[in-house]
Amino acid sequence: MPVIYRDKESGRFVSESTWKRSKARGGTRYVRQRTKVQGGREINVLGFEGYEPVTVRSSKPAKLASRHLIAVGRFLRPGGDTELLKPFVGKRVGGVELLTDPDRLRELAEADLIKLDALYRENRGGRQDR
Repeated sequence: MPVIYRDKESGRFVSESTWKRSKARGGTRYVRQRTKVQGGREINVLGFEGYEPVTVRSSKPAKLASRHLIAVGRFLRPGGDTELLKPFVGKRVGGVELLTDPDRLRELAEADLIKLDALYRENRGGRQDR
């Protein structure tokens, strides 16, 4: 991920060598910042109505959605425990609350609406004919 260096007082950008020189002398005038990722990733989030497309700009919500799908998969196995879903109660990804209701999850699974590999919107699993 790209890094930029900025003067705290004037806000102007400085070179990495200026930042290092200042840091070596014990200075705190210049700060190091990570640049924000432009755009984002489009993922599917499992909500009450099923999968909903969401755009996320960092890896944190994408990881949360991924861990949620893993927990849902483990819950839906025979002998699955509702304790697996507790860490996700009330959590949201891109404005969509993650589905943790065991009855609704079983209902969606019986209707074959839960696909555990459907996190990314364009899931290109397998061979694609062009």
